[in-house]
Amino acid sequence: MRRVFLLLLILVSFQTVKAQDDATMDLGVWLGGSNYQGDMSYVDRQGSLDFAAGVFLRYNFNVRYAVRATAMVGGISGVGEYGNSEWEFSKSISDFSLMYEFNFWRYLIGSSRHSITTYLLLGVGMGIYPYEFDANKLANAGAFIHPSDSIDSFDGYNETDVFAFNVPLGFGFKFNVGKRMSVGAEFVLRKYFDDRIDNLNDPRAFIDPETGDVMSYTSKTHNNDWTFHLGVFVCYQIFRANNNCALYD
Repeated sequence: MRRVFLLLLILVSFQTVKAQDDATMDLGVWLGGSNYQGDMSYVDRQGSLDFAAGVFLRYNFNVRYAVRATAMVGGISGVGEYGNSEWEFSKSISDFSLMYEFNFWRYLIGSSRHSITTYLLLGVGMGIYPYEFDANKLANAGAFIHPSDSIDSFDGYNETDVFAFNVPLGFGFKFNVGKRMSVGAEFVLRKYFDDRIDNLNDPRAFIDPETGDVMSYTSKTHNNDWTFHLGVFVCYQIFRANNNCALYD
């Protein structure tokens, strides 16, 4: 996680030094659907589809590189099975992320020559969502019940807020629709460093009968939950460093 953040910081710092007179800033609104991948099996993708919306502020260093801050809120759901039992969840999730954006082709809002491109996204983020611990439901599904969750519960149930780091990775497509506006579509997946989005907290773990230690199946980097987001956006350019730049011709 720290390596990804350091790489992103180095890239942003490098582009800040290299920034030219064609730097711009955009404000965007995003709307789309969300889905999930984790410990559940036989997930009903259509039944698990939820909706999300967000805003982002993007600073374009030049026609190739940009960095953007994004805030997203919405729902995340899952309908399927765990083990041989039905399992489902539905909750709200908020995400705040900083992403580095690379355009495959030269692109600038307001330019007729550089008006369309595909792009890649990579960054770091923080997701906030509730974790619902239900000991009876977990026991019926044959999932492992963590001792720490049991200690914090009341009558076998507890709900807490989780703050989880994630790494967003995605790609998209955008094009100009005027001198100050662009539209596009993008797909972003988020690799979480937490396993509680689906209310299954390392469910394949077990207690070693000889030592009494919890033998985890999930680690900080392995077998945690993912979220997927596909949506469209509208973006408006709110700042140009050089209104007379030839790139706008």
